[in-house]
Amino acid sequence: MKKHSFTAITFILLFLLFLYMSVKNVNIRRDNEKTHILEDAIIRSAVQAYAIEGFYPPDIEYMENNYGLIVDHEKYVISYNIFASNIMPEVEIFLKIGKD
Repeated sequence: MKKHSFTAITFILLFLLFLYMSVKNVNIRRDNEKTHILEDAIIRSAVQAYAIEGFYPPDIEYMENNYGLIVDHEKYVISYNIFASNIMPEVEIFLKIGKD
């Protein structure tokens, strides 16, 4: 009887561990996809500004105010480095720790 209880508890624990890891993996992929989508939106807005105005925007706020870019600043930290107004800026996006 004890052997069957131990086997059942072990199976349940392994199942719960598998379930937890699966949910965690899905959340990581979701966060990565959202980050990629935001990066694409920033680049598209910058290219649109360059096409219309002849220069890349000086910062993210400019694109939010003039090109409809929406950024959740509570969730993401954005590194937007511009070297010159006619050179494509470097964009890096980081998910803030503990934010969904």
